[in-house]
Amino acid sequence: MILPGLERSLNPWQDLSDRSIAGGRMPNTPGIGGYLMAWLVSILALPPLLAAAFKEPLGPGMAVVVGMYAAANSVPFACIGIPVVHLACRRVRSQSIHVVAAGAVGWVSAVLLMWPDPGYTSFAIALAGSTACGRLVVVPLVWRRRRWAGDSARSAARC
Repeated sequence: MILPGLERSLNPWQDLSDRSIAGGRMPNTPGIGGYLMAWLVSILALPPLLAAAFKEPLGPGMAVVVGMYAAANSVPFACIGIPVVHLACRRVRSQSIHVVAAGAVGWVSAVLLMWPDPGYTSFAIALAGSTACGRLVVVPLVWRRRRWAGDSARSAARC
């Protein structure tokens, strides 16, 4: 006899979001506001990570310039990368996989942007780290959305 709830494996790639909650699915993503927050955090995380990757200290003024440059130039990459990560991971419950996927998309975008430059590997590592940091910061928003979805399902079941 299989105990209730143990019939599924613990494979993080398995679709665990098919549990119906009030006719919907359990959310595994932070939502539009969460993705916007992740993008902003990744912009803020990029200057210190670039300084660490290139082993050059950035002054406050240069950090602001790098952040503004990153904000202006990251929009096309974010408009492609955010939906790619969302669509690839929306059925994956494990948030660590979401963070790694965001870092991988950041790394790929940096390689595509800087390939001929010999310093592309340091930039790619910094950009991958900043995108992963951005996605890591919004993991609590996913937990809150799950909790809210569970509470709304329980309140709908009481009616």
